[in-house]
Amino acid sequence: MGIVLLKNLFAYGQPTGAGIIASPSKAYYGHRSPFGEKGGDRSCVTATSLSSGDLESQPSTGRQTPTGPNPPCNSKSWIRGAWTALTGFRPTPRMISDAIIGLADGMTVPFALTAGLSSLGSTRIVQLGGVAELIAGMISMGVGGALGAKAESDGFKAKMSDTLKLVLGSSADAVDLVHETLNPFGFDLGQRNVISDQLRQSSDKMVDFLIRFHYQEKEPDSSRPWSCGLTIGLGYGVGGLIPLIPYFCVGVHEVFLALYISIGVMAVTLFLFGYFKTVLLAEQDREKSTWKAFKGGLWMMGLGGGSAAVAVGAVYGIQMASPAMEH
Repeated sequence: MGIVLLKNLFAYGQPTGAGIIASPSKAYYGHRSPFGEKGGDRSCVTATSLSSGDLESQPSTGRQTPTGPNPPCNSKSWIRGAWTALTGFRPTPRMISDAIIGLADGMTVPFALTAGLSSLGSTRIVQLGGVAELIAGMISMGVGGALGAKAESDGFKAKMSDTLKLVLGSSADAVDLVHETLNPFGFDLGQRNVISDQLRQSSDKMVDFLIRFHYQEKEPDSSRPWSCGLTIGLGYGVGGLIPLIPYFCVGVHEVFLALYISIGVMAVTLFLFGYFKTVLLAEQDREKSTWKAFKGGLWMMGLGGGSAAVAVGAVYGIQMASPAMEH
């Protein structure tokens, strides 16, 4: 009974599995089909993925169940599955967060810098300064994101180590944490005792339970540091390149024309970025989502424009103060 209760908690987030109907495809194949709920070419499933009980419970079709290597798969089903996976791709919240960090900084900092340098009257200076800042910013943001993700991974390992020491050193304290974790889920004392007794038989299961349910920690992906750094760095590069493009399309002394074009392009870009960022992250409230996204676009446009205005004002202030400082 304890194992069943614990299984339901792990699988469904509640002690009982009432109202949850197992799909036949999931029961036979052990996981959701990568080709969608209807599945693709199931002849590609290995015979070892079916238990002996499942094989016996399947209706007889007059054909012998394959026990050797996998039968040849239909190439069309793989193409169809790849297309479904591509069109059904949904970025994870962390991927969206990393991209937003990189794009937001890339569109505000280089834009403010190029706007400030425009007051010097030379597109060449803006080009050199903007490219130098863009490269340095990409490296800095990428390395910072990678180090942050590495610190997150190290923190998880430290939490795992501390939890293992707790379980091995004081099983009574670990059991108290199990009871504290299960109590909000509606388990009575008897059920909590059964589950805690089951968990005490294996230190690994006890540690896994406490990490996942009590501390609510999730093991970071091993590729998280480099993927995080790459996403943030590339996002910064893409965002920072947008305000620089107009300065490469005008003459050396047409810096203010490039500035006006850059301001117009960035106003539209910042608004669209804030709009779609809000659409991706906001709750799906159809009555309010459009207005929230519109306000998000205005907020992002105001943030970038304000940063540029501060940068331009600072450069003008330094220019005005320079002659006085020379005298």
